[in-house]
Amino acid sequence: MTVLKTEFLAVCDYGQGGLWIRVVARDRDEIAQKYPFLTVVDIRPDWMSADDYNRTETLDIEQPPTGWVAQAVEEQK
Repeated sequence: MTVLKTEFLAVCDYGQGGLWIRVVARDRDEIAQKYPFLTVVDIRPDWMSADDYNRTETLDIEQPPTGWVAQAVEEQK
């Protein structure tokens, strides 16, 4: 059986703020295993407008990370 992927909103909390990203994955556990520095949130924060959400970078769990996510992966090694 093929499990469809869905979009999750996640944050990397660095103490003084956070970096937000949409991750396309099969489930939350898949994100936690591959990117333990990300926290998946259940609902979009009140301060995040629909436009803010739509401008948030999207990462497919099966693709190599880019940008700040790639940097965070390297820092975890």
